[in-house]
Amino acid sequence: MHNILNVIRIYYGENFDEKSISYARFLTHIQYFAHRVVFGDQQGGTDSFLYEQIQASYPKAFECVNRIKHYVKATHHFEMREDEQVYLTIHIERIMSEQQTKKIGDQNGK
Repeated sequence: MHNILNVIRIYYGENFDEKSISYARFLTHIQYFAHRVVFGDQQGGTDSFLYEQIQASYPKAFECVNRIKHYVKATHHFEMREDEQVYLTIHIERIMSEQQTKKIGDQNGK
């Protein structure tokens, strides 16, 4: 779990706002994902339309998830399904968008 968070930190070059609700929700998702990786539990279905929409709408977050996918495959021999990629992309996009919004607000408030 810690290594997945590091992949994201390195990719974006910044830390998370660990006090945000979105970060807490993301951590919960990562905990369940890590559990599935450790126990080799492949579940869920694939909605290719949603996968393609997320890929097109959030390219940076999606690329970050691809890096996580490759890391997980290389270290745990676990193939991440498309539905998991969709969920992780949405969480990462939400966290990073909130951080950008907060930074802009902080800059405008100074």
